[in-house]
Amino acid sequence: MSTHFHVSGTGVTGPLAGLSSNYKWWVLVTAIFGAFVSILDTTIVNTALPHIQRAFGSDLHVASYVTTAYTLAQGVIIAASGFLANRFGIKRMYLLSLALFTLGSVLCGIAWNINILILFRVLQGAGGAALFPLSLSLIFGAFPEEQRGLANGIFGIPVLVAPALGPVIGGYLAEYVDWRWIFYVNVPIGIIGIVICWRMLHESELQPTLPFDLRGFLLIASGLGLLLFGLSNLAYDGWGSLLTVTGPVILALLLLLLFIPLELRTARPLLDVRLFQRRNFLVGNLISWVAVASLFGSTFLLPQYLQVLRGLSSYNAGLLLAPQGLAAMVGTIVVGLLYSRVGARPLVLVGVAVGINIYLISRWATLTSPFALLIPLLIVQGLSLPFLAQTTGTAALTGIVGAALPGANTLLSVSRSAISSLTVAGSVNLVQAQRLVHQAGLAPHGPVSVAITRQAQALAYQDMYLLSALVTLPILVLAFFLRSQRRTQKKEETTTFGVSPQTPEAAIETR
Repeated sequence: MSTHFHVSGTGVTGPLAGLSSNYKWWVLVTAIFGAFVSILDTTIVNTALPHIQRAFGSDLHVASYVTTAYTLAQGVIIAASGFLANRFGIKRMYLLSLALFTLGSVLCGIAWNINILILFRVLQGAGGAALFPLSLSLIFGAFPEEQRGLANGIFGIPVLVAPALGPVIGGYLAEYVDWRWIFYVNVPIGIIGIVICWRMLHESELQPTLPFDLRGFLLIASGLGLLLFGLSNLAYDGWGSLLTVTGPVILALLLLLLFIPLELRTARPLLDVRLFQRRNFLVGNLISWVAVASLFGSTFLLPQYLQVLRGLSSYNAGLLLAPQGLAAMVGTIVVGLLYSRVGARPLVLVGVAVGINIYLISRWATLTSPFALLIPLLIVQGLSLPFLAQTTGTAALTGIVGAALPGANTLLSVSRSAISSLTVAGSVNLVQAQRLVHQAGLAPHGPVSVAITRQAQALAYQDMYLLSALVTLPILVLAFFLRSQRRTQKKEETTTFGVSPQTPEAAIETR
């Protein structure tokens, strides 16, 4: 996301230079409101999803779109957020984004069937997509250079708290109020943020002649959407289904293949794929993709396992998952303190502990395992998450400065969002397919009882966790291709709270 102010070493210049010293704090408050609700909604849904399934009589295959549609919509709109903010102004786009997010939250709450809920989640995700990067641009433009570290640290507190609170809030509301309130809870926060932004903030400089890569946007949006749709139907319809699996996947791959040469020939590409020529950017992204592929499916399905198979309430499941989010907050702070001292490679190698931990969870996930054994595993996983997510994001962007930095950040964020959505879809399909395999093995000649179905489901979850653990192994090799560089970043780039000013993924991936 680009910065829309002229910033010098001594402070803010340009249209905001003469504003009251209180103005920057109003900017910070506004930024916190938008970023908090956007990140909260990446984690609040998962523990409530079984309630949504029961309310609409839906299976996990369809209900998973409630999460993946939101994430994918965010990734697609993030790709266009830089153009929109430059062309129409940060304040205007921030107001529009927060208004669409709030409206989407209301509509999600009143949804009358699962398909309508998925549609409104797309609207909510599209609205919320730009809130985090726009918040960072607001802060970067309003605060002088010497105060950006402080502002980023204050901003980082709710950013780190939101994903940790999400499962608990979502579980409590679904269990003791109504699942619809996991969406309604955003409304008062959104309205307050809109009022403050409308009354207190000033508009940034506009670039009315800035061109938009419409062809690139249509190719990446339709390609990723078709790929998600095709992979989501794989376990249910099989490769033999031309309309729901094979056709969408082939068309998606063709569109995405067309996207690359188009972006290489475009003067102002939507996503600057030339950045992959930089070694650290390429390797950092590869590690990040592998980590996302390993983590997102397992974290999405764990609340399902705890509630559907083990019989926990949504609130108790949220409480059980809370230590992971709290540990991730601690891990984020630790990484923020260590990165400038030891560099990326040692931290990434420590992060591989996530993979080992997921393997241990795969051995734990039976029908009778004590929950007390899960808590330390979740704590270790939470601590390890930032060592991969946060470190690889910072390493990928190291050395990229000036006009190239917004494009690099956008490409990193879009690819992570896309892979997280596809990973959730793939994990749901894997569990469904493996459940059928294990059912056939447990009852090869007789009827399938409820007990056999439950046992087969538990074995399928174990298979999914084991595969997720194996996926992390390439990181052990990729980490050694990261170049060691002396860190010369300013204090605002790695604060004591460990929140990068470029990417939200370190916080989001605790879901």
